[in-house]
Amino acid sequence: MMRPEDRDGVQKILVVTLSNLGDVVLTLPVFQSLRRAFPGARLHVVVGPAGAEVFTQDPRIDRVVVYDKKGGWSGKLGLLRRIRAERYDLVVDLRKSLFGLLAGARFRNPVFFFSRSKKHRALRHWKSLKPILNEPSIPEESFLRTDFGVSPLIAEALSSSDRRLVVACVGSKSDLKKWPAASYARLLDRLASESDCRIFLAGGAEDKKDSQAVAELMKQPVTDLTGGTTFVGLCQLLRAADLVVTNDSAPLHVADSLRVPALAVFGPTDPVKYGPRFHGSAVARRVLFCAPCERAQCRFHHECMKELGADEVYRQAVRVLEGEGRPHRPRILAVRLDRIGDVLLSLPALAILRRRFPDAWISVMVRPSTREILEGHPLIDEVIPYDYSPEGRDRFPLGYLRFLRGIAKRRFDIACVLRPGVRSHLAPFLAGIPRRVGFRRCGWRFFLTQTVSDRRHEGLRHESEYTADVVRQFGGEEGPADLPPYPVFSESDQSISGLLSEERPGQGHERLIAFHAGASCPSKRWPKESFAWLGKAVLAGLPHRLVLIGGGRERETSEFLKAEWGARALDLTGRLNLRESAALLKRCEVLVSNDSGPVHLAAAVGTRTLTIFGRNQDGLSRRRWRALGAGHETIQKDVGCVVCLAHRCSIGFECLKAISVEEVFERLKQMVGK
Repeated sequence: MMRPEDRDGVQKILVVTLSNLGDVVLTLPVFQSLRRAFPGARLHVVVGPAGAEVFTQDPRIDRVVVYDKKGGWSGKLGLLRRIRAERYDLVVDLRKSLFGLLAGARFRNPVFFFSRSKKHRALRHWKSLKPILNEPSIPEESFLRTDFGVSPLIAEALSSSDRRLVVACVGSKSDLKKWPAASYARLLDRLASESDCRIFLAGGAEDKKDSQAVAELMKQPVTDLTGGTTFVGLCQLLRAADLVVTNDSAPLHVADSLRVPALAVFGPTDPVKYGPRFHGSAVARRVLFCAPCERAQCRFHHECMKELGADEVYRQAVRVLEGEGRPHRPRILAVRLDRIGDVLLSLPALAILRRRFPDAWISVMVRPSTREILEGHPLIDEVIPYDYSPEGRDRFPLGYLRFLRGIAKRRFDIACVLRPGVRSHLAPFLAGIPRRVGFRRCGWRFFLTQTVSDRRHEGLRHESEYTADVVRQFGGEEGPADLPPYPVFSESDQSISGLLSEERPGQGHERLIAFHAGASCPSKRWPKESFAWLGKAVLAGLPHRLVLIGGGRERETSEFLKAEWGARALDLTGRLNLRESAALLKRCEVLVSNDSGPVHLAAAVGTRTLTIFGRNQDGLSRRRWRALGAGHETIQKDVGCVVCLAHRCSIGFECLKAISVEEVFERLKQMVGK
């Protein structure tokens, strides 16, 4: 058993998983538990060619090694040498192969771990972690990611109608597992004509002939996407479905992992081992004296599949489609039409919401400029950009009506308006969301069904606490609203590695301090001349290299600073997207910045910040807008203003000018340990 104190030393993990796509999906609870137990560790996976696509686009997997079990011994020995050279801290070998035994890791799961009990294969794989983690229960949340951007083909298919969607995956690697094409055709015809469903056929390229046979026998319209989607596209299609009908095959396990209602047609295989675990799904089977035989050959002409009638399966499909016996999965919309920092400070509220409703579908409505912050975040299922700019696609009136229709079609149960505003309140109201919660101190509060006292202007608490008050109306836990870890995506991290190597070859281990000299309002901007003197002091007194970050509008200020600082400064202003900015900030020891969005991005990835504040008025000061977490510093001066006029300041922002370069430099030296 791994001791709790040993977990901090686990920085690199290898998982040797299975070959077939369906088998790989059944091992995903193992990955979920490992990611939860070791959130900062690098995760590598060895997988067969058929299952590699599960991981290749996933930013949480740092390396994917494709292993062909039919390859020669030289290839296997070469792979073993590479594994040993990596010096993994933990190896989890789900194949029970020599890789786990000979990898040379400090910790590994037992090679000889047998269980006589008859249990689901997903549970059996997950149980192999018990000697390492001893978690109380198998994770319920899905490890599969579907938020990589919907392909145009699937987006067009899903937006064409309001009718319920049924996806049928009629193929299988084994002919013994295939329900007859004529039975599938009759079932899908009845679902289309009697239950008013749209019918889609899906699967891999190897299933194309099976889908064509079903489509030719059908009388109702059907859309055949078999072989036309990637694995991520298949996941997106299945997740949007109201019902998935399938044989015992990989799409069944994908739908089950995504907690999508499925009707699985079983014959010779055992549903106790391979059936759906989600309680909203069902198994259709004909129980014969020989079933489940679990054999590759059948002496009785596949009677267990042929005797299962389409009408019988249709009745089961209707029960699953109507959700009989299935608890309702809440659909929640959070609205935050704000800037980068404001959206990041909403993450604690979203974490509370996720813990309160672990099975809920959570969407977040944001500006297009902040969409990238939330896409791919594990707390969120969907990001909805609302482009209401003068040139935006959602501008009034036609674009706005189209946008509202899209919100209404999602059938949200709850809307959490995390910042009051006309658009934020009006859209959930006009979309017909039945329960709408937001702040009371607003002229648009009449569009809400439940309100929260708005004391944000007092500035006595942090902004994240005020935002959390909205979602706590549903019974979330009390206490501080902590900032959840922000994921640094592997492709962004690799991009930053390449950029730093290109700019300074051979200097990959330099200590970095990031500077951000911009801000959205003049009342937040420390003079650029002060930043220039501070940078010169750092270059003269500390061994660090300076990195300038910011948006394209701040390029003029950064060019001024770069000219003042010279070759030891790297100017990346306007060159990074938000994910790359997060990856860069994670590499830095400290971010020195005005009160702006990058401060909260740095805090989210665990980098300490030194923030220069100007305005000291209630509701605008550091008490409300400081970086969340430990190790951060702020500097602010009170110059005696009775009322802060913000950007209309009549005394030239004396609060900012009162902050000396010497004071900031001394504080920075303390932070970097000198």
